[in-house]
Amino acid sequence: MKWLIGIVVLVLLVVSVRFRKFVLGLVALAAAVGGVVYLINEREESRSLSRIPVSQLIFENVMLTPDYSGYKMSGRIRNISTQFTLKEVRYIVTMQDCTGESSSKKCITIGESSEGVSLTIPPGQARDFEDSVYLGGTLKPQARLEWHYVVSQTKGE
Repeated sequence: MKWLIGIVVLVLLVVSVRFRKFVLGLVALAAAVGGVVYLINEREESRSLSRIPVSQLIFENVMLTPDYSGYKMSGRIRNISTQFTLKEVRYIVTMQDCTGESSSKKCITIGESSEGVSLTIPPGQARDFEDSVYLGGTLKPQARLEWHYVVSQTKGE
């Protein structure tokens, strides 16, 4: 039955000029609607990335512990925004091999990873998080291993 409808449509496209114009109009309309939907989604995505600044998040008890597949980062995130729910946090974890004391400390980066955690934290609330971090290969520091993280992106709604 479907093949019969397909054949009829193909015949009409070849034979009928009015049908060709009608189909072309439908295709143009579908493309326009698709473009508008795409633009709306892009605009919403852009807005969601600027709703909660990093200054409205408080990270507590953040730890990086060895895990069977790399490391595990865990802690608690508090959303002190009064208006928006936090949906995602992206961050960069850096592992460094450091020598010397704090006044003359010299460090070299031996591992870095961009990670993210999806969660739902309503305004004024907190949630614990846990995420796997893979820093690539086996880290073998020659002196003292230090790590830090920086939040690179938030997403809210």
